[in-house]
Parts: sequence; structure tokens; C-alpha cells
Amino acid sequence: MEKRFNKMAAELLVANKELAFQYEEKAKRAAELIIANKELAFQNDEKAKRAAELLIANNYLFTKETEIEERTAQLIIAYKELALQNEEKGKRAAELTIANKELHFQIDEKAKRSAELVIINKDLFNKEAELEERTAKLIVANIELLKKETEIKQFAETMEQRVMSRTAELTIANKELEQFSFLSSHDLREPLLTIRNFTELILAEHGQDFTDVSKRYFQVISQSAMRMEDLLRGLLDFSRISNPKQLNDEVDCNEIVKETIADLDSLISKNKAIITVEPLPILKAFPLELKILFENLITNAIKYKKKDTVPEISISVNRINKGWQFAITDNGIGIEKTYYENIFLIFQRLHKRSEYEGTGIGLAYCKKIAELHGGRIWVESIPGQSSTFYFTILTELQ
Repeated sequence: MEKRFNKMAAELLVANKELAFQYEEKAKRAAELIIANKELAFQNDEKAKRAAELLIANNYLFTKETEIEERTAQLIIAYKELALQNEEKGKRAAELTIANKELHFQIDEKAKRSAELVIINKDLFNKEAELEERTAKLIVANIELLKKETEIKQFAETMEQRVMSRTAELTIANKELEQFSFLSSHDLREPLLTIRNFTELILAEHGQDFTDVSKRYFQVISQSAMRMEDLLRGLLDFSRISNPKQLNDEVDCNEIVKETIADLDSLISKNKAIITVEPLPILKAFPLELKILFENLITNAIKYKKKDTVPEISISVNRINKGWQFAITDNGIGIEKTYYENIFLIFQRLHKRSEYEGTGIGLAYCKKIAELHGGRIWVESIPGQSSTFYFTILTELQ
């Protein structure tokens, strides 16, 4: 482009020289015209020739002036383009300066990275040496581990045989224990029944001869025999709760709770208890045992009510991993935190019989039934306000 501008400038210079020359020629022609005009009077023929020559010269001069104007316009455009290019060159120069600075910065960074890479390579070399050493140790350890795995496998096979043998022995022992519990409770209940019958017979036949104190003694004996019979019956039922069969039943908990409330209708009506039940799930469970669980918890919620307070009981459920979590909440007397664990032990009572009746087996039932279903039971309580018994059933439907 610069060459083009130089060429155009040279052409413009030549044109200017030509224009100056033409102006000089024009001046000469004008002088000659004056002379010709003077001579015109004398030379008409020469005047016509000179006039024709002058017309040709004027046409040629007009053509040159037009070309000069065009060249001038082109020269102006060329100057504008040159200015624009100079401006672009300035921008490029500024960008090049910035690029040079960035390049220097990158060179410095590369130098730093190279130094860091040298250090890393040294560390890597050291770590590779350590890795080789550890690999050698690991190979030795794997060999020892294989030996131990073989020993463990042999030990596991031996233990598995022992467990199978022990399981068989426990199965037999459980059957014998169940039979023993049944026979023991049956044999023990017989003399208790005899005591009760004879006590009632003596009171019926000779009660009129006894003092009030004597009658009271016989009543205590009869009541004690009845309590012992209840304890034996409860103990027998407790011993029977185990894994009686394969779990195949799908149980509608709504129906179980409905039946339980119907069975407790007398107790509920007597205490004017209010029971609210959320929609409950269908799950795999032992129907009878699950009903006993609900029955014990609802009965306790009514039994341990505050004086002059209508029992309010709510039954709810939440979905958990592999099962369900039930909650039975009351507005009763509550339980101190100290006794949270003890209440689930068999024959553990927190109150006197004169205050609240019971054998002390109910919550132990509940604990065993929850564990029978793969879950657990626990309580959270505010003494004097309320208690919530939670239990989980982890027998997920397949």
C-alpha cells in the first residue's frame, strides 16, 4: 500500500509539473493570440487557423484539468487511507507492547514452573523409591495375609460347624425349655388353684365364725394366689414368644389396632379415653404378637393416666429404612429418665400394686415382640405431662 501511495504521489508530482508547463504554454499561447489578433486584421486566413489551433489547445487543457481534479480526489482518499493505516499501526504497536509484556510474564512463570517441576521431580523420584520399598513390603504382607486367610478360612469352617451344632443344641434346649415352662406353670398353678378353692370354701362354710381380721387374712391369701396365677400365666406366655414359624403373613395394622380397641372397649369406655389413629401400613408380621404389643401399650397409656384427666392417646407411624417406626403418645403421668431402660425388664415395677395393678411383664412382652420383628422399643417422656413409646418393625415386604 505504501508503494502505491508513493507511486500515486510521484504521478501527482508529474501531473503538477505538466500542469505548470501547460500554464506556461497557455501564457505563451495567449501572447501568441494577442499577436495573432493584431495580425488577424491583416491575415484573415491565419486567424482562422490560429482560432482552430486555439480551440484544440483549450479542449486539451480542459481534459487535463479534469484529470488533475480526479487525481487530486484520489490523492485525498489516499491520504485518508494512509492516516487510517497509521492509526491501525499505532493500535497494533500498542497491542504488540502488551503482548510483549504478557510474553515476558509467561516466560517468568515458565521459569518458576520449571524450577517447581525440578523440585517435584526430585520428590517424585524419592517417593518412587519409597513406593518400591513399600511395594516389596506389601508383597511380603500379602503372602502372610494369604497364609492367615487360609488359617481364618479353616477356623471359620470349624466355627461354622460349631455354630450349626450349637444351634441344633439350642433348638432342642428351647423346645425342652418351652415344654418345661409349660409343665412347670401347669404344675404350679394346680396347687394355687387348690389354695384358692379351699380358701373360698373355708370362708363360705366357717366365715361366720371368723373375726374380721381372720377374714382379711383369708382374702389376702386368696388374692395372693390369684396374683401368683397371673404371674405364672404371664411367664408362660412370655416364654412362648420366640421365632415360632417363618414370617409369611401380611398384616393390616389398621385392622390389628381396630380389633385391639374393640377388645379394650370396656377399659376405654370406663376411662372415657380418646384414641386417634393415623392410617397404618400393611407389613409382614406375626399377627397375634403384634396385637399383644399394641394391646399392652394402649392399656398402659390408659392405666397410667393423671387423676381427673381424660386419657388422650395417638397412634402414628413413619417410614424408615427397611421398615416402619410406630409411636404411641399419651398425656399420662410420664416416666423419669432414670427408669427408661428398667421398665422393659421382666417383673420390674415403678409403682405399688395399691396404686396401679399389673404383673410387671407387659413391657417385657413388648420388648421381646419388637425384637422378634427385627426391631426395638424405647420411650421418651416428660414426667407429669406425657410419654411416647416408639417401636420399630423391620420386616420389609419383599
